[in-house]
Amino acid sequence: MKGLPDFLPPTLQLEGAWDKILEMIYSVFTTDFKQNTARHCGLNVRYDDRILPDGRGKEEGFWHVISKGPASQRSIDFRRGERLPWARPMMENDQSTELKVFDYDHGARDRGIRRYIWLKDFNYALVLQRKKNTFFWVTAFYTSRNGKKDLSRRYKGRLQNTATAI
Repeated sequence: MKGLPDFLPPTLQLEGAWDKILEMIYSVFTTDFKQNTARHCGLNVRYDDRILPDGRGKEEGFWHVISKGPASQRSIDFRRGERLPWARPMMENDQSTELKVFDYDHGARDRGIRRYIWLKDFNYALVLQRKKNTFFWVTAFYTSRNGKKDLSRRYKGRLQNTATAI
């Protein structure tokens, strides 16, 4: 396997008590997305900043990128959490040859066109959705074997010439 691309920091070491782990991950989210606006292809990237009663004072957008499952039964996904430091650099290095950046049309009845930023060799993907003059960060996830198959299928069915010509 190739070495980690130069533009990516190391993953987080998620060890210890749950509260410590949560604060470590949230610190990255705060620095990279709350205190500083991320950009992708020259546009600001926004996230769901709602704080729900069961959200421990943290934004929905944060929970969407570090956990899995329905909102009422979320569980931490350590593979997502440890890779969170990669999210902003991946958004902002969209021309990197290590990334597959593509748009996929989920259909009008589903979710419309979504932008995928996939670091295939390191099993991590981000999903954005274009909203007028901004991108909305939908989620991030670790790509298991089945996830890689699904992303490969979407990559093959991607919209042509849209990832760079926004």
